[in-house]
Amino acid sequence: MNTTSFKSGAGLLRRTPAASQGARGLMNRTINALLLWNERARQRQHLSRLDDRLIKDMGITRADVEAEVRKPFWKS
Repeated sequence: MNTTSFKSGAGLLRRTPAASQGARGLMNRTINALLLWNERARQRQHLSRLDDRLIKDMGITRADVEAEVRKPFWKS
């Protein structure tokens, strides 16, 4: 079995490749969520700055914009 060893204050810890993959997967999902949340916040901020002409061209209303801008960054 292929294992990765780490030194710690309590001694030698061994982590199997499966455990490493699980931690890596969790880290990837966390990073992807943070990137998505950041992008949503950026897009909502940009949307809030559009003038009424552009909003009308998009086929939405100022009320639609305000409702979207008020959403928390973690909600789609």
